[in-house]
Amino acid sequence: DKEETPVKIFTFNGVVYQTYQEMVDAKRKRNLEALRSSGLLDAKAAIHSSVMDQKRAAATARGLKRSKEEAPATNLPRRKSSRLAGESASGIYVESELGNGRVSIAGGTIEYEEPEPAFFKNRVNDGSDLSISEAVELTGSKWTKEGTVASAEQFMTRTLSDIVNRTAVTTSRRKPQGSPTTVVNAISTTITSNNLQSHLDALSLDDAETCVAKVTPERIYSVTCHPSPHHIIACAGDKKGHVGIWNVDQYNPNVSANTTAEEGRENAMKSTNDGVHLFKPHSGAVSSMIWNASGTTLLSASYDGSVRAFDASKQVFEEVFATYDDDEQYKNKIGYNLDNGYKSWVQCMELDHRYGSDGKCFFLSTSEGSVMHVDLRSNGKLTFDQTLSEKKINSVSLHPDGNVMATAGLSTIVQLWDVRQMGASDKKAPKPLAWQHSGKSINSAFFSPTGKRIVATTMSNTLDIFEDAHLASGLIKAPKKRIKHDNMTGRWLSTFMARWHPATFSGEEIFIVGSMQQPRTIEVFAGSSCNLMLQIRGDALTAVASRCCFHPNADKLVVVGGNSSGRVTVAR
Repeated sequence: DKEETPVKIFTFNGVVYQTYQEMVDAKRKRNLEALRSSGLLDAKAAIHSSVMDQKRAAATARGLKRSKEEAPATNLPRRKSSRLAGESASGIYVESELGNGRVSIAGGTIEYEEPEPAFFKNRVNDGSDLSISEAVELTGSKWTKEGTVASAEQFMTRTLSDIVNRTAVTTSRRKPQGSPTTVVNAISTTITSNNLQSHLDALSLDDAETCVAKVTPERIYSVTCHPSPHHIIACAGDKKGHVGIWNVDQYNPNVSANTTAEEGRENAMKSTNDGVHLFKPHSGAVSSMIWNASGTTLLSASYDGSVRAFDASKQVFEEVFATYDDDEQYKNKIGYNLDNGYKSWVQCMELDHRYGSDGKCFFLSTSEGSVMHVDLRSNGKLTFDQTLSEKKINSVSLHPDGNVMATAGLSTIVQLWDVRQMGASDKKAPKPLAWQHSGKSINSAFFSPTGKRIVATTMSNTLDIFEDAHLASGLIKAPKKRIKHDNMTGRWLSTFMARWHPATFSGEEIFIVGSMQQPRTIEVFAGSSCNLMLQIRGDALTAVASRCCFHPNADKLVVVGGNSSGRVTVAR
């Protein structure tokens, strides 16, 4: 006779279960109920919430801090109405409200003279150089306190100069002669298409105490990074003309090399500015900021019509270009007769790499639909000022070959132009080589580092990817890929502008863009497949990062995002 296999019986708390897994599930359920009844889970949740609140508070407190305003020494006299003061009424009253803060008065007249601005277009000065101390003091008493100027001067004269000296000069982008040259894009030697995803997945935003800081007082319009491969210097420009520079790792060349990481963090906590230094070289929104390839010059373009360059060797913010009206006193200025009033401003700036990477030549797009080319070599001149659209041009991008330029803006069209035809002596209006209609306005359109692709951020809620558009002719019926993407940032947030990483990874190109998703995230896409590669999330990212960029370092991925409260977040 065959032996019968004994039947396994699974019992728990007097209940018989058919399988072992059912018994295990019953035990887990009992344990969970016991934890709930004991209150341990609620205590854990409360502790976690408290810790997270402390981290968020630390992140919020890092960076710029308002100076405490002192109370007036004497009490101001109490206000009285004309009736109580025994004065006769003037008889003037508000007859009707007209909207936009305007009113119609009756019963008399009010004499009011509009105060004349001290400088053209309310700029910070007459165009003369701004020293570091002057640029800091222009931020106002709210953001300056004892030691602020000295700290900024020490950073700019010592720390930044040391970083510049240690930054390798990118010789591949330079050519001794003055003839145009093609850019050779940076190629990563450590990150390849095979390990790119793992490097992206390693990006973290979980340390809220070190990943975020308030860098500008107002909404951020532009972000950029110093090209140093050794240090992270994040820069942001806001809507009021402030430029904030954040020494993320609190690097100080005067600190001993034997200083431990813990000591470095303690020094950072003791610092009054947390590595953030604020300047005000402009009076209008800083629409674009770019470092030259060697990291010696930071160029900033503003809605006030000026372009300033901070030169690490001169240690001043120099006005290298500015638009002016047709007044005779500005006749010797490069930008003479280029300003047409309050509706005229500089919208975007792009370096012209054809004549070197030192930032001496650049393109500017304007709110009136024109593109200018400024050449600062020798005595400086305006190479051309060409009207390419009837509406504002939001972005201008030069192909690496130096021959084709892409523009996009409120005209709802991405257009490609032959730069060699600009400023021709026959004064004929140039015609685009190719174009593509989006349907709604376009926030930006930028060439990839190889020039094979263009990414356009549109208000049709798409990210449009074009391939070989610089070789196209006439109407481009549709982009290669149209990615659905919520770009409706609204009135109070800066618009999204997808930007490429300046390097390639075994032929792969990637771009970055902000997102309206909850929880807050920054998105990274692959250029070839157009697939979403990563959603960067973490405790340090609590608001929409409207303006994002990659650090130029080809061998280490670092992401920088700026939001509308003036805070900058760094993922690495």
